[in-house]
Amino acid sequence: MALVSRPSSRPPLWLAAAAMASFWGAVFGIVRLLRTFVDDPYGNDFRAYYAAAKVGLESGWSHIYDGDLLRAASSAFPVQDQAYDSAHFFVHPPLLAWIVAPLTALPEPAAFVLWTVIGAGAFVVAWAVACPFTGLAKITLLLLGLALWSVEESLRFGNPTLLLLALVALAWQQAKRDRAVLAGALLALAVMLKPQDVILVPVVLLVSGRTRLFMAFLGWAAVLTIAFVINLGSHGVNGYLAATALVQSDPVHQYDTLAYIFGVGPVAFAVELSLGALAVFVAYLRRHEIDTVFALGLLGSVMSSPHLHQPDYALDVLAAWLVLRTAPSTAHRLWLLAGIPACQFTSIGLPLPQLLWQPGWLAFLGREAVARSQVALAADRKQAGDPDGDDSDHAELRHDAEDKEVGITGR
Repeated sequence: MALVSRPSSRPPLWLAAAAMASFWGAVFGIVRLLRTFVDDPYGNDFRAYYAAAKVGLESGWSHIYDGDLLRAASSAFPVQDQAYDSAHFFVHPPLLAWIVAPLTALPEPAAFVLWTVIGAGAFVVAWAVACPFTGLAKITLLLLGLALWSVEESLRFGNPTLLLLALVALAWQQAKRDRAVLAGALLALAVMLKPQDVILVPVVLLVSGRTRLFMAFLGWAAVLTIAFVINLGSHGVNGYLAATALVQSDPVHQYDTLAYIFGVGPVAFAVELSLGALAVFVAYLRRHEIDTVFALGLLGSVMSSPHLHQPDYALDVLAAWLVLRTAPSTAHRLWLLAGIPACQFTSIGLPLPQLLWQPGWLAFLGREAVARSQVALAADRKQAGDPDGDDSDHAELRHDAEDKEVGITGR
C-alpha cells in the first residue's frame, strides 16, 4: 500500500506540459548558443566591450570611445568584426569596460564564453531571488525564461541586460528587507551599466514615497558619476557624447522601439514619454505594493526607451515575476501568457506584437490599481456608516479583489 502514489503529489497536466515545452525551448536555445561559440565567437556585442576594456588598460580610460583605438584593439578579430561605426560602437558608461577588463587576459572567444556563463548565472540569481512559486512551477518559469528569444539573444550577443536583471532583483530584495543603502547601491550599478533600460526604476521609487531608498541611489550614482568623470577626463566625456550621438543617429537602434509604429521623430518620442509617465503614475497609485512598483519601473523604462534592441525585452521577464508575486487576476495571468508569443515574434524581426502587448499590460496594472482603490474606498465608507458603502457594485469589486488573492501555488 505504501507504494501507491497519491494523485495529489503529481503536478497538474497543464503544468507538466508547460514544463516539458519550456524544457525543450531552453534546450533549443542552449544548442544555438553553443553553436555561436564555434561558428561566430566575434559577431556579438561583447567584442566592443572587450576592445574598449583593452583600450582602457593599454591607452587610458579616456580613450575607450576612440574608434581608431577600438579598431586597433580588434586587429586580431576577423575583418568584418573590426568595424566600429554607427551600428557597432562602444557607447556604454565606462563601468561596463571596467567589469570586462579582467577578461582581456583571455583571448576574445574564451572571454566571450566566460562572459556568457556570468550572464547565465546572473539570470539564475534573478530567478532565485524574485521568481514566485515553488517546485515544478518555479523551475518551469526558469526554463521558460531561458527559452524566450530576448534572454537567448542576451546570451548569444553578450549583452549586459541579464546583469541588470540580477542587480535590480537584488535591489528589490534588499528594499523589501529595509536595507536602503545596499538597495540603492545595487540600483545605481544597474543604471550606470545601461541607463536607458532601468532609468525609471528610481523614479517610481521616489513617487511611491521610498525617499530614503531614492536618496541612497542618488548618492551612489553621484559617486559613480564622479569616478567616471575623473577617469574619462574632458577628452573621454566628449568622446562619450560624440559616440552616443553617432549611434543614436542610426535608425537601426530604434527599430525595436515605438518608432517601428510611428516612425523616427517627435511623435514616437511623445508616445514613449507618455507611456513612461503613465507607468510612473500607476506606480504612484500602487505605491504600497513594492513588487508592482519595481515591475512598473522596469516596464516603463522599456516602453519609453528611444534606444532598444531585442535583448532589452528580457527586463519584462523580471517584471512579470514580480507581478506574479501579487496574485494577479486570471485575465491578467492570461495576458502575461500572451507575452510569450509576442516576445518570440521578435526572432523574425517583428517587434509589433511586443510593442502592443506592453501597453496592454500597463492597462491591466492600471485597471487593478483603480479597482483596488475603489474597494478600499467602499470599505472606508462602510466603516463610516455610509449606507451606500456596501452596494452591489462595491461588493462585486471586493469579490474580485478577494479572487486576486488566490494565487497558483505550483505544488
